[in-house]
Amino acid sequence: MPDSLPYGLEQIRPLLEASLDGVIVTDRQGRIIVFNPAAEAMFGRSSRDVIGQPVGGVVVPSHLRSKHETAMLRRLADTADTSSRQRFETEGMRADGSIFPVELTVTELLLSGGERMLVAYLRDITARQQLRMSEERYRLAIRGANDGIFEWDVEHGTAFYSERLEEIVGRRASDLGDNITAWHEHVHPDDLEALKQETRRLLRGDIPTIAMEYRIRRADGDERWIQVTAATARDSHGRVLRVGGSIGDITERKRSAAKIESQREALYQSEKLSALGSLLAGVAHELNNPLSIVVGHAQMLKESAAGTSFAERADKIEVAAARCARIARTFLAMARQRRPSRRRVVLDRVIEDALNLLDYNLRSAGIMVERRYDADLPAINADPDQINQVISNLIVNAQQALAGRSESGRIVVSVACSADNQWLEARIEDNGPGIPANLRRRVFEPFFTTKPPGHTPGSGTGIGLAVSHGIVTAHGGQLEVEEAPGGGACFVLRLPIGEAITAESPDGKPLGTNLPGADGQHALVVDDETGVADLLAEILHATGLKVVVAASGYDALERISQTQFAVILTDLRMPGLDGRSLFHRLRAENPDLARRIVFVTGDMLSADIAEFIRNSGQPCLEKPFSPGDLRRAIRQIIDTRQSPAITAS
Repeated sequence: MPDSLPYGLEQIRPLLEASLDGVIVTDRQGRIIVFNPAAEAMFGRSSRDVIGQPVGGVVVPSHLRSKHETAMLRRLADTADTSSRQRFETEGMRADGSIFPVELTVTELLLSGGERMLVAYLRDITARQQLRMSEERYRLAIRGANDGIFEWDVEHGTAFYSERLEEIVGRRASDLGDNITAWHEHVHPDDLEALKQETRRLLRGDIPTIAMEYRIRRADGDERWIQVTAATARDSHGRVLRVGGSIGDITERKRSAAKIESQREALYQSEKLSALGSLLAGVAHELNNPLSIVVGHAQMLKESAAGTSFAERADKIEVAAARCARIARTFLAMARQRRPSRRRVVLDRVIEDALNLLDYNLRSAGIMVERRYDADLPAINADPDQINQVISNLIVNAQQALAGRSESGRIVVSVACSADNQWLEARIEDNGPGIPANLRRRVFEPFFTTKPPGHTPGSGTGIGLAVSHGIVTAHGGQLEVEEAPGGGACFVLRLPIGEAITAESPDGKPLGTNLPGADGQHALVVDDETGVADLLAEILHATGLKVVVAASGYDALERISQTQFAVILTDLRMPGLDGRSLFHRLRAENPDLARRIVFVTGDMLSADIAEFIRNSGQPCLEKPFSPGDLRRAIRQIIDTRQSPAITAS
């Protein structure tokens, strides 16, 4: 500052020198009169160098000088108000030419002699502007961030929630509360205790941060998974001042992970099913040969021992063997998952077959079964094995639901026609715990199960109901679950009744009665299973046919070259030349003889076997078979092939 100042300014020299703001005083021409120490420091200039110079050329950047001069002239021309102040932000220029932001306040000073001067108060606001830019960047980053930001000011009881956080949780900031306790109201009840425990550890200082995943409930009722990271700010005494962090919406990630896990589990279960299917198919196929022998001999023994006590025993053997045969067919149906092979079915009889199959397990579990079948129920067109599979699965599910209950278990099985006579309805009810309403629509999803983790092995994999639903749908029917009157579960099976179906004509002819056209004719039996071949030969012999047995396809060709045969029965699966190869050979060399073939197989459900038989056009006898089944197959050949047998060349 100069050694001497105009009168009036000299009196405030101490204030000018002590001011933290830069103070510049100019005369009416804009020449600098006062340039205080703070201004020297701010602009990097000595007052001795600037006194008497135009202020615009000293502190105003070149691009603002014209504007500065215009404003000064306008201010000096205004004599109405000499005390008004104007505060605004502009730019200043240091001695080195660098530009920096300043806050400027201009006022007029009227000296005692009537002289008017302009006084400028300047403040370097570089730090403030940097802070402002930092805050703007922070706000921009918050707005652009995928995660929501929050902060709870524990000391002052306030909270901050970003717009993105409001979007994630589906609530306004004003509805979220201003503390942690208020936030807990929006957390899923199943996850709340874990969050509280982690929060307590964070506030105690046991952990530096929280990083966890949990569910929240939005205002619209939707549940969302969020990932939360939070930390604390503390004072020098360790007291928590603020809690802040970020929240990310990971719902889609969770759903994708669950879907991948479900697919992985589905693949695992599929592999298990494939292995199980191969095992069941193998077991069923191996059972069919001995079962054919048991069923056939039991029927022959019953007829030959008619009127004696042995007939009753033979009948019991036949019933047990037929039950084993149904089990084997069910195994194959489960293994092959074939399309329905429809025929006349009486639904209550199929249900009884299933109950008989499960009778021992139900009685062992102390479960009472109550039957309610309407009279004169119509027959339907369905696959009895597949419907048996569905019924068995529903009954087993009911049995598992009743496991471990203190009160007596009860299953009610009822069959009736629908009110419009369009459906045959079977209901299987239990008095178990039932299925929650929100889970009923999911019980038919593949691999979905209501069994808790760690349940008893074999008590449910989520496959049976899905398979059952698929079978019923393939039949044009419906499978639904309802709440039973007593609070348990009630599965409702509806199958279309359709047109009336007449019963198949049973073969009631005694074994000793010759078939028309069979007497004296030759039949060839080709089977590598001696027991099955002998049974076929015995039944055929009783019909009047002369029987020749061959143990292989090659042996059969030799027999054919020597004898004329009216009918040929051949197993499909044999070592060496099997039944299919024998048929192709005869069709090429002797088509008429090939048309006299009846195939015998224990696995009609195999895709390759079923396709071959369908393309061949020849009848097929499925193991285990009854003598009546065999007679019907032979009659079909003899009745439609009356031309003389031709010896293969």
